[in-house]
Amino acid sequence: MQERKTRSQAPEPLHLPPPLNGLPWDLAQDEFGVQGADFLGVMGRLLLGTAQDEIKAYSSDSRGLTGTLPQFEAQDKSAFRSE
Repeated sequence: MQERKTRSQAPEPLHLPPPLNGLPWDLAQDEFGVQGADFLGVMGRLLLGTAQDEIKAYSSDSRGLTGTLPQFEAQDKSAFRSE
């Protein structure tokens, strides 16, 4: 990030994985400068990787949960009548 900051010409925005690549990084670079946009991109990549790792951990655990909810019998409507 330090090297990109010191270039005489503004560097292109970082190449980031989807869905981060769909964000307007050129606007972030204009607003926050090269170093600020790079920081946001690197931090976004770290957060995305962590979230994806967490999702993978839960999806592998969820296979055994199918059909484990208790089955409820239909209640008779007459049980709710007031006499």
